[in-house]
Amino acid sequence: MAWRNVKLHFLIPLYMWICSQASFEVDVNCWWNQALHVDPNVSVVCHTSAQGRANSCDLCQIYVITPGQRHLLPSTCASTKETLNFSIATKHTGHIRCVCNGNMVDTCNVTVREGYPPSPPSRPICTIEDLYDAQDIHCSWTKSNEPMIPTIYTLHWQDCFGDVYSRESDEENAIIKRDEYIKSTDITAWVTAENVLGSALSEESVFNTGHIVRPGPPNNITHTFMPLVIDWNMDCDTVEPLDKSCQVQYRAHTTHHPLDWIQEDDFQSTFPLEDSQPFTLYSFRVRCHCGYEEKVMSEWSSVYSVRTPPAAPVGQLDVWSDCASNSDNSSCNIYWKEMPLSQARGEISSYIVTLKLKNGTEIKRVTRQRRDTGSQHRHKQYCLQLRQFTVKMGVMGVRVFVSANTSMGMSDPTFMPFPLRGQTAPEVNLSAIGENQTLQVSWHVHPQFTESVLEYVVQYVSVVPHHPCLNWVRVNRTKRSVTITGDFRNYTAYNVSLFAVFNNHSTFLKSAIAYTLQGIPPEVPQFHVKSISHSSVILMWSPIPVHESKGVILHYLVGIDETESNVSSDKTSMQLSDLQPCRQYQAWVSAVSTAGEGKRSVTTFSTTNENRFVTSILLAVFIPLMLVFAFIFLLLRYCSQKIPDPLNSKSFKHVNFQHTWPWLSSPTELTVKISELEIVENLHPDTPSPPSEIELEKILIDVKPKHFQVPNGLGKTNEGTEKWLEDSEESNRGNISKHDSWKKEYSEMVDTDEEEDDGSSGE
Repeated sequence: MAWRNVKLHFLIPLYMWICSQASFEVDVNCWWNQALHVDPNVSVVCHTSAQGRANSCDLCQIYVITPGQRHLLPSTCASTKETLNFSIATKHTGHIRCVCNGNMVDTCNVTVREGYPPSPPSRPICTIEDLYDAQDIHCSWTKSNEPMIPTIYTLHWQDCFGDVYSRESDEENAIIKRDEYIKSTDITAWVTAENVLGSALSEESVFNTGHIVRPGPPNNITHTFMPLVIDWNMDCDTVEPLDKSCQVQYRAHTTHHPLDWIQEDDFQSTFPLEDSQPFTLYSFRVRCHCGYEEKVMSEWSSVYSVRTPPAAPVGQLDVWSDCASNSDNSSCNIYWKEMPLSQARGEISSYIVTLKLKNGTEIKRVTRQRRDTGSQHRHKQYCLQLRQFTVKMGVMGVRVFVSANTSMGMSDPTFMPFPLRGQTAPEVNLSAIGENQTLQVSWHVHPQFTESVLEYVVQYVSVVPHHPCLNWVRVNRTKRSVTITGDFRNYTAYNVSLFAVFNNHSTFLKSAIAYTLQGIPPEVPQFHVKSISHSSVILMWSPIPVHESKGVILHYLVGIDETESNVSSDKTSMQLSDLQPCRQYQAWVSAVSTAGEGKRSVTTFSTTNENRFVTSILLAVFIPLMLVFAFIFLLLRYCSQKIPDPLNSKSFKHVNFQHTWPWLSSPTELTVKISELEIVENLHPDTPSPPSEIELEKILIDVKPKHFQVPNGLGKTNEGTEKWLEDSEESNRGNISKHDSWKKEYSEMVDTDEEEDDGSSGE
């Protein structure tokens, strides 16, 4: 006995170790009842399926762990499905997990979903579809709600002997085989629905298996007008005509889509359609039962369509205009939408545009109606430009009317109120926001302005080049907003304009750009560097065109290396400062919209040397000055071939710079005393050398003229000086005549002040 106990104590740990080493993959699906979400706690059902098998399920276990609790799932080591019910706080439904075998290595996946218990299905309807074929009974029902979790439907039936049978189905129908029922006997059928959160039971359906054969659909449908009446035939051999009952469904086809089916009950063989509209296409279908207690309806007949006769049109066309720039040579395009069939009440053959001149004359223009294919028709409805007439601005003083013409008459003419040119519009706040293929447009206008407004018109047109699509909607004068739906293109800008309509004209108020769906902007074009210095640079780029931006540009993002900053969307340049000299940088710019940042445009540049920058400035100033000085010097040399050279004057050597730049000298130095001016012409080479400067000084030392001053190098002399200059000139002429063989041209200025000083000192 002791040995047996030792063996038992040895085998149990070994068995547990073997089980713990087994690999398990467990899927735990948990659902909580959404219908009880008002309670602080909800009922959670976990359905577990383990793949893998152990020798003993008592040693391998699955735990579902919730905040503060651990729930054990029984027998999960076997390949069987187990269900666990527990209560948990609603806020903790997202924190459910599981542990397999106490070993976190094993796979244990938890999926938590919300769901509903099923509601009672509808009473089953059972029919025999084909009397001459299998004669199986087809039962169908509808579920009352969507449980959101796997739900099993079961059809139950009890025969005339009280025996109950059932058949499960994942769908909303099931079949009773021919060998599972007795013909022409009563059967009771019902349906149950069940999932992990609950179950429900339908009402019972009692029928005779001989009376549930589905009859054939009605046939030979015809019609008559005035009024519109539909007739048909229904084959019911075993019942009287008055015992059968039929249902009729009809609908009218509008311009775009047909309306939903409208159903009328309890008709035998005819159906009159009251209040039918002229020139309208109607569709009909009929189904009937043959009067048995079970009232098994036939299938719907084939659809029968008929168009009612035309009539004179009613109402007016929706007319609008799009005028060019305010120029006498420009024009206005008049647009109108296709009149609905409910108003046209016939096929429109043409449109009549009437121009009433100021003198009372009327001019009519006929625009033929175009017959387009389906694809063109959709394009026409969107762009509306296939219904237009052009009026020159030179005749804008006339009144323009547009009418639709049919075989039964012409619609009432619509007056076109053209916008006034040069009129001052009031201040308007306009907002246009695009979202989910719609445009939300709202505005605010001063109340005093709205008193005489008849209505508002919101015009919108795409800004795509060469493919603008104009459209508009009319808004009641009391409203300040409208939601526009249509076939809008994504990432496309639309110019939304607001107009106010008065008795005889319209007024443009304001416009805005809107996108129904915005995208990431493209790359910013033409990004380049304009000016570079040793410490700064100017970056420039071109704005992204509106039709290419894919959204509203909120701002530009400009960066250099790792530093970035925002720039307003209306700017196209930015100056970067505090850069380091002689360094290479990488700059970039990108556009930002609500969808995100676009692709970056990148450029590289290098700053200049700081010393080189200063040298460049000095050279830029010094070189032009040197050129100016050189030009002045050459000009003086050219113009003074017969004029004494002032460079040989001792006095000029002292004061010439001061006369050139008088602002560099003191006022007392601007007065220069000149005592003699000597002009010597070219002489023959054989003539003796002219007297030296010392000899001339000796000759002139006895002559003492009076001093005179020449302001700025010019002035008048006194009488003594004039007489001295005459004597000196005559003396020089004599010397020149004696030395006419001189070849070298010579000129000299003698400072008489120095000579006078020497003479005075000699005395």
